[in-house]
Amino acid sequence: MKRALFWSFFLTIMLAITSSVSAEYPDKPINCVVSFEAGGTTDIAARSMADLTSKILGQPMVVINKAGGTGSVALASVKKEKPDGYNIVIVAGGIFISQHMRQLPFDILKDFTPIIQWGEYPTPVLVRDDSPWKTFKELVEYAKANPGKIRYGTSGSGSIFHLAMETFALQEGIKWTHIPFKGGHPAAMALLGGHIEVMVCAIDFKSFIRPGQLRFLSSFGQSRLPSFPEIPTWKELGYNIEMIHPAGWVGPKGLPKVVVDKLHGAFKEAIEKPEFKKLMKDIEFPINYRNPQDLGLLMKELTEYYRKLVKQAGLDKKE
Repeated sequence: MKRALFWSFFLTIMLAITSSVSAEYPDKPINCVVSFEAGGTTDIAARSMADLTSKILGQPMVVINKAGGTGSVALASVKKEKPDGYNIVIVAGGIFISQHMRQLPFDILKDFTPIIQWGEYPTPVLVRDDSPWKTFKELVEYAKANPGKIRYGTSGSGSIFHLAMETFALQEGIKWTHIPFKGGHPAAMALLGGHIEVMVCAIDFKSFIRPGQLRFLSSFGQSRLPSFPEIPTWKELGYNIEMIHPAGWVGPKGLPKVVVDKLHGAFKEAIEKPEFKKLMKDIEFPINYRNPQDLGLLMKELTEYYRKLVKQAGLDKKE
């Protein structure tokens, strides 16, 4: 009888604490860690989201940039924080690849709590507008006939763009050279400067295409980009390669459900606002929503999917 009374009292106290947390959170600024450089598409989207979400929650959302390691630097920093909802971080597709290429100070599935997926990165293959290749197939034919002469730039080793190009090279018998950069904009400058022949990055490439500086040849995502309906995907061209590159928010392991629900609800409201939709359209960054449960399932699926591709491409870490 005493034991039953004890557990009844204990559960009552815990429910009261949970309700209190739900009612009070947030009562101070929330740190939103962006895992890429300032000024990039992720940063632009995150700052807009943070501004809109802060108005919904009634507390400032402070954007902090911690670039490096295809997102691992930012994720590692947030892993160490208390699971109280005051430190969250961007999770992007590249981390599901790089975890199989090198040792990371965390387990992406075990050490984080999914909150929301809000976007799907574009996956463009770009060349200079004055290049001889008018289509992606022309570029492929040249690369096959001229082994090693094509240098392609990406936003970093272990990125989804790196894996896509190496998977393609393996499948099609191509030899080309990977040049990693610390972000999409340095890669774009290298392409415009003639230091590389191809760029494969998720940057605000529309701003370069409009003046005629770059030419968009293809993409390797699941569907064509809305602003460029004439540009085919690799699968449409007959190549059996497709990459999923999500963008979402996660928190440290053990984030309480009441906190997850509050953050998820506020972010969902923010990404549905007309001003956010317009921004994402302007920077060619498709909105793609998943709730915490579905984002968690996707994270598991991508971990296994990219493990196989990394191993096939010979890029897996050697223990």
